[in-house]
Amino acid sequence: MGKHPDIIELVAKRQNPNPRVVECNGDFSLTAIENLTSKKEIVVYNTRDPTQEEVLSRITNWLLLFLLACTFSFGTDKTSFHVKIQHRESPKSRILVDKSGVLTFEDATRRLAFAGGKRDSFDVNYDDVTKAQFEVTTHMRDGTLSSAVGFLGLTGVAANSLLQLEHVHDYWFYLEYKNGEHNETALLEIPKDFSETVIAKAKSLFGSRVVIPAFQEHGKPVDPQSLPAIHSKQSIRVDWKSQPLPELKPDKATVVVVCPRVRNYDPAYGNQFKLHANERVIAVNQEGTYSIAYVEPGKYHLVSQSVNANGFHMELEPGKAYYFLQNIFEGAVKNHTMLSRNSEELVMYELNGSYFSDWKPK
Repeated sequence: MGKHPDIIELVAKRQNPNPRVVECNGDFSLTAIENLTSKKEIVVYNTRDPTQEEVLSRITNWLLLFLLACTFSFGTDKTSFHVKIQHRESPKSRILVDKSGVLTFEDATRRLAFAGGKRDSFDVNYDDVTKAQFEVTTHMRDGTLSSAVGFLGLTGVAANSLLQLEHVHDYWFYLEYKNGEHNETALLEIPKDFSETVIAKAKSLFGSRVVIPAFQEHGKPVDPQSLPAIHSKQSIRVDWKSQPLPELKPDKATVVVVCPRVRNYDPAYGNQFKLHANERVIAVNQEGTYSIAYVEPGKYHLVSQSVNANGFHMELEPGKAYYFLQNIFEGAVKNHTMLSRNSEELVMYELNGSYFSDWKPK
């Protein structure tokens, strides 16, 4: 007992008046001592050499603990999120469709992957990511008016229409990465509930390659009857073959506006969405089309108009291009609109999945 004053002290601290002496063979851990002394027992360690079987058993236990620790460590390096991706409907179609899948950051192998369908999955090394860009997307809730009629009945249509008009703010995640000698792009939609987590994760991994555009222009409701060209009429002919691209002109400002599809309808579906610039209309779209306008430099009140109107004031400079989305919100009869200014990367991605609106004044 004299060889183990720490044990005597440990037991003495418990102030046990009638301790019982037991032998503890092969286990001198503090946990074992605590367990025994909690039962008011004095522990005497048997100093004999452990047998070969005991040594092998201890080594095996330590190895098992080590493997379990490694497994737990690697497991925490993998983070997954349920998101949506926009990709082409087929190799022969430029139409963009939404697909659900799982976005995974796997730090152990330094891989960023999206698992969805056969044609919309990717798996890329962290080092091959050249740009990770996030910007707010404003859209309507999932669900359609036709489904409301089917499931709620006509009495539920009004309530459902109000719900559809509610704006949901998620984040676009535009990704550029190297795939061998080629550059690839992907566009994902990150739900608001965990968008901050995804952005923080991307910042920690990609650093300066993460871009978050900040535009001062934010759409506000406008009285449609206040627009000078509210009663003007236009016709649209969709160009299904050619795909004109915007150009920079030294004496003009280039305006690019896309009206993305929000449902899996055919392009050019539904009512018109007009873009007013002060006293005149400079672009007219339908769902799934885009327009390009070249205007004189100056200050403008840009307004997207459907049955409602929404827009903002801004100054357009010569030799520069400006990119906009006419966001759609489903209404009881005609779809509503909201104008947003967005990055070139995002709008051009949507443009490449849309058809050119060759519109004309009537």
